[in-house]
Amino acid sequence: MRRTAAAVLPLLTAPALLTGCGAGGAAPVPDGPPVDELRIGMQEYRYQLSAGTLLPGAVDVVVTNAGSSTHDVVLVQGGTTLWASDLLGPGERQTIEVEVAPGEPVLLECTVGGHSAAGMHTTLDVADG
Repeated sequence: MRRTAAAVLPLLTAPALLTGCGAGGAAPVPDGPPVDELRIGMQEYRYQLSAGTLLPGAVDVVVTNAGSSTHDVVLVQGGTTLWASDLLGPGERQTIEVEVAPGEPVLLECTVGGHSAAGMHTTLDVADG
Protein backbone atom coordinates (compact mmCIF):
# COMPACT_ATOMS: atom_id res chain seq x y z
CA MET A 1 0.00 0.00 0.00
CA ARG A 2 2.76 2.45 0.83
CA ARG A 3 4.49 1.71 -2.44
CA THR A 4 1.29 2.55 -4.37
CA ALA A 5 0.82 5.83 -2.51
CA ALA A 6 4.44 6.76 -3.15
CA ALA A 7 4.00 6.06 -6.86
CA VAL A 8 0.69 7.95 -7.17
CA LEU A 9 1.57 11.07 -5.16
CA PRO A 10 3.90 12.56 -7.83
CA LEU A 11 1.19 12.04 -10.47
CA LEU A 12 -1.35 13.92 -8.37
CA THR A 13 0.90 16.89 -7.61
CA ALA A 14 2.46 17.29 -11.08
CA PRO A 15 -0.49 19.24 -12.61
CA ALA A 16 -0.42 21.78 -9.78
CA LEU A 17 3.32 22.27 -10.16
CA LEU A 18 3.09 22.61 -13.94
CA THR A 19 0.30 25.17 -13.66
CA GLY A 20 2.54 27.41 -11.59
CA CYS A 21 5.37 27.16 -14.13
CA GLY A 22 3.52 28.59 -17.12
CA ALA A 23 4.44 32.08 -18.29
CA GLY A 24 1.23 32.61 -20.24
CA GLY A 25 -2.22 33.67 -19.26
CA ALA A 26 -4.12 36.87 -19.54
CA ALA A 27 -3.06 39.74 -17.33
CA PRO A 28 -6.00 41.39 -15.57
CA VAL A 29 -7.59 44.27 -17.47
CA PRO A 30 -7.32 47.41 -15.31
CA ASP A 31 -10.37 49.20 -13.93
CA GLY A 32 -10.67 52.94 -14.23
CA PRO A 33 -12.13 55.70 -16.36
CA PRO A 34 -12.06 55.54 -20.17
CA VAL A 35 -8.84 56.84 -21.74
CA ASP A 36 -7.67 58.20 -25.09
CA GLU A 37 -4.13 56.84 -24.70
CA LEU A 38 -3.46 53.13 -24.34
CA ARG A 39 -0.09 51.66 -23.43
CA ILE A 40 0.38 47.98 -24.23
CA GLY A 41 3.31 46.07 -22.77
CA MET A 42 3.95 42.79 -24.57
CA GLN A 43 5.46 39.99 -22.52
CA GLU A 44 5.65 36.26 -22.98
CA TYR A 45 2.10 35.25 -23.87
CA ARG A 46 0.28 38.19 -22.30
CA TYR A 47 -0.43 41.89 -22.66
CA GLN A 48 -0.01 44.35 -19.80
CA LEU A 49 -2.49 47.18 -20.39
CA SER A 50 -2.59 50.71 -18.95
CA ALA A 51 -6.41 50.81 -19.13
CA GLY A 52 -9.40 48.56 -19.65
CA THR A 53 -11.80 51.03 -21.27
CA LEU A 54 -11.20 53.38 -24.20
CA LEU A 55 -12.92 56.63 -25.11
CA PRO A 56 -14.58 56.53 -28.54
CA GLY A 57 -12.76 58.46 -31.26
CA ALA A 58 -9.02 58.95 -31.67
CA VAL A 59 -6.90 56.81 -29.33
CA ASP A 60 -3.10 56.95 -29.18
CA VAL A 61 -1.68 53.43 -28.84
CA VAL A 62 1.89 52.90 -27.62
CA VAL A 63 3.12 49.30 -27.89
CA THR A 64 6.35 48.16 -26.22
CA ASN A 65 7.83 44.68 -26.33
CA ALA A 66 8.90 44.11 -22.72
CA GLY A 67 9.42 40.39 -23.36
CA SER A 68 12.34 38.33 -24.55
CA SER A 69 10.87 37.11 -27.84
CA THR A 70 9.21 38.73 -30.87
CA HIS A 71 5.55 39.79 -30.49
CA ASP A 72 2.92 41.86 -32.28
CA VAL A 73 -0.59 43.09 -31.60
CA VAL A 74 -3.61 43.33 -33.88
CA LEU A 75 -6.58 45.51 -32.83
CA VAL A 76 -9.96 44.42 -34.20
CA GLN A 77 -13.36 46.04 -33.67
CA GLY A 78 -16.58 44.70 -35.17
CA GLY A 79 -14.67 42.33 -37.44
CA THR A 80 -12.56 45.16 -38.90
CA THR A 81 -8.83 45.38 -38.27
CA LEU A 82 -8.10 48.83 -36.84
CA TRP A 83 -4.35 48.32 -36.80
CA ALA A 84 -1.67 45.64 -36.86
CA SER A 85 1.70 46.45 -35.33
CA ASP A 86 4.96 45.39 -36.85
CA LEU A 87 6.69 42.35 -35.41
CA LEU A 88 8.59 43.91 -32.52
CA GLY A 89 11.74 42.48 -31.03
CA PRO A 90 12.65 42.82 -27.35
CA GLY A 91 12.75 46.47 -26.31
CA GLU A 92 11.21 47.79 -29.54
CA ARG A 93 8.30 50.26 -29.49
CA GLN A 94 5.68 51.47 -31.95
CA THR A 95 3.09 54.26 -31.69
CA ILE A 96 -0.08 54.80 -33.74
CA GLU A 97 -3.42 56.61 -33.55
CA VAL A 98 -6.56 54.56 -34.18
CA GLU A 99 -10.24 55.49 -34.41
CA VAL A 100 -12.53 53.39 -32.22
CA ALA A 101 -16.32 53.32 -32.45
CA PRO A 102 -18.42 53.78 -29.32
CA GLY A 103 -19.87 50.88 -27.37
CA GLU A 104 -18.20 47.98 -29.19
CA PRO A 105 -15.26 46.06 -27.67
CA VAL A 106 -11.79 46.03 -29.22
CA LEU A 107 -10.02 42.68 -29.43
CA LEU A 108 -6.23 42.46 -29.07
CA GLU A 109 -4.33 39.43 -30.31
CA CYS A 110 -0.75 38.38 -31.02
CA THR A 111 -0.43 36.68 -34.41
CA VAL A 112 2.97 35.09 -33.78
CA GLY A 113 2.50 31.31 -34.05
CA GLY A 114 1.02 29.82 -30.87
CA HIS A 115 1.06 33.04 -28.84
CA SER A 116 -2.70 33.67 -28.92
CA ALA A 117 -3.43 30.05 -28.00
CA ALA A 118 -1.02 30.44 -25.06
CA GLY A 119 -3.07 33.38 -23.74
CA MET A 120 -1.81 36.41 -25.62
CA HIS A 121 -5.19 37.96 -26.38
CA THR A 122 -7.65 40.17 -24.52
CA THR A 123 -10.64 42.48 -24.96
CA LEU A 124 -10.99 46.19 -24.18
CA ASP A 125 -14.29 47.96 -23.63
CA VAL A 126 -15.14 51.19 -25.45
CA ALA A 127 -17.33 53.74 -23.70
CA ASP A 128 -20.64 54.73 -25.27
CA GLY A 129 -20.60 57.92 -27.30
